[in-house]
Amino acid sequence: MSKSGEKIIQKLTPGLQNMTETPKVEAPKEIELDEVRLKRVARPLRHVKHIPCKAQVFVSKDTPFEFSYDKKIKTPISKNKLVVQVSDVGLNPIDCKIKNGYTSTLYGQVGVGREYCGVITHVGSDIAFAWHEGDKVMGIYYHPHLGNGSLQSSILIDPKIDPIVLKPDTITDEEAGGALFCLGAAYNILNKLYKDEYLKVDSNILINGGTSSLSLFAIQLLKRVYKVNKRIVIVTSSNGPTVLKEKFPELKDDMIFINYLTCRGKSSKPLRTMLKEQKIADYTDSNATTIEDEPIIPYTQGKFDIVLDFVGGYDIIAHGSSLIHSKGIYVTTVGDYVANYKEDIFNSWDNPSANARKMFNWSFRYVHYYFDPHQKRSSKDDWLETCTKYLQDGTVKCIVDKTFDWKDTPAAFKYLLTQRAQGKVVLKVEQF
Repeated sequence: MSKSGEKIIQKLTPGLQNMTETPKVEAPKEIELDEVRLKRVARPLRHVKHIPCKAQVFVSKDTPFEFSYDKKIKTPISKNKLVVQVSDVGLNPIDCKIKNGYTSTLYGQVGVGREYCGVITHVGSDIAFAWHEGDKVMGIYYHPHLGNGSLQSSILIDPKIDPIVLKPDTITDEEAGGALFCLGAAYNILNKLYKDEYLKVDSNILINGGTSSLSLFAIQLLKRVYKVNKRIVIVTSSNGPTVLKEKFPELKDDMIFINYLTCRGKSSKPLRTMLKEQKIADYTDSNATTIEDEPIIPYTQGKFDIVLDFVGGYDIIAHGSSLIHSKGIYVTTVGDYVANYKEDIFNSWDNPSANARKMFNWSFRYVHYYFDPHQKRSSKDDWLETCTKYLQDGTVKCIVDKTFDWKDTPAAFKYLLTQRAQGKVVLKVEQF
């Protein structure tokens, strides 16, 4: 026992001393512990599921198209959205205009395509009553300011914003992939004219740009839906009449053609001559070897009630007073400048004279039409359901000019830039 322990015991009373027992075993030694060190342990992996996507993109108007694998759709998806695996995508002039607007690489990757056809692969719980996995659909994916495009293996769709319908079983996937954007624009233009009482069964109509996709749909709607009984005057290229007569043989006698190549784009000259002399030469007659041999077509319809301009330019407007009725209307989707897909920019400003015509109607009304396909607008007039019905029952047909594999997107755009496409240009998307 230690000395300090003995001193403590001596101070105790005798009774406590007798009760105190001194242990015979030595106290255990202190256990030596190793120095405590914190060690980093790997965290368990968190598997974030996603749908891989392969997309065709560009960085600026001067850079080539390329495939990107950066776009991914996280799962589970939102309750009010669905995923479509894309099979076909239709190209439109607006795709060229959007690409021309990206002069810098600061915006990163930009998608291509505004309409599509495909199959639903995922459906949010809140809309499962209306959509199902495996449904074949077509729609418009219109996000021009967000850099998103439909030319990718899968796209995330919000049915409240993006127009989407079941694909009619009477049309092909290529036709479905390129139908809705131009058909929707054509129907909305004509339906507005009809509601405003410009479009009637006896309306006299001029179309500038007869073989554009927009015009092809407009011609079918005018004759088959609005039952226009007068012959439609169409300004088109030299082979335009052949294309239109082959695609719409039952309408070949309901059209009068003006070859804009022979008048160097100044179509107002032969139009004014036609109205003045009440006749025009039929340059589509294959038996005529010279201009003098061309048969003469009588024209007694007078001035035009409606001019639909899908090419652009100021020529017809400049002579509007001699071509268009005072209570007529001129509708353009391009503006006062002739369309140039290599330079035109999406949502660019009109020139001052065009803006003045919008505010102050002169001898005729002037409208520069912009198509807004978002679903909020569609819910007001049901254009989406109506156009789908027309495709289903064959009232209108989507004319596909050429089909490309999506790896040949540069070639497809090159063809579109020639402005000689006579129908839709469609891209086939591989399954990824």
